[in-house]
Amino acid sequence: MLRPLFTWFVLLVTAALLSACCGSVACDCNDEYADALFLRFDTLATTGFTRPELQAVYLVRTLLNDTARVPARDTVALSRTLARAYDPVIINNNTPFVQSSGRKVDRYGYQLLLGTRRTPTFRFVVDSTNLDNKYQADGCCTCYQNTKKEVYLNGSRTPFVATAPSGENTAVYIPVRR
Repeated sequence: MLRPLFTWFVLLVTAALLSACCGSVACDCNDEYADALFLRFDTLATTGFTRPELQAVYLVRTLLNDTARVPARDTVALSRTLARAYDPVIINNNTPFVQSSGRKVDRYGYQLLLGTRRTPTFRFVVDSTNLDNKYQADGCCTCYQNTKKEVYLNGSRTPFVATAPSGENTAVYIPVRR
């Protein structure tokens, strides 16, 4: 009777010590934008975009490989001030669209439209995204690590490689040109 009670006591104390150790560790994973697509408009070329053109940006999201006859589309209008017009557009799992049924960025295709939604003056298409990832554990911290991010743009068969060369989840900007 004494031995099982002592065993439970030792297990309880060990669990408490381990949880106290991990509970006091702050994890800085830098994985908030691991799957994000960073679209940067070309503003320097002679055919570059102007600030007024970039004030109203529309994003249309379509579920890939949907079995429905007409896939549902979500649309978001991004209204930006002149001061923020040159900022990149970020498409992430929860930005600017709400994540649906646990689907990530790679389950959707995107269209970026300038002008008006009905009659756009410019269209940029993200046909698909190929993501590979892993969870990297270090002591008490487990962080999400993106190992491959390939983006297929405007019907091209050659992907734009948006994987961070440093192996960390840093931004790699996808150029948006006319």
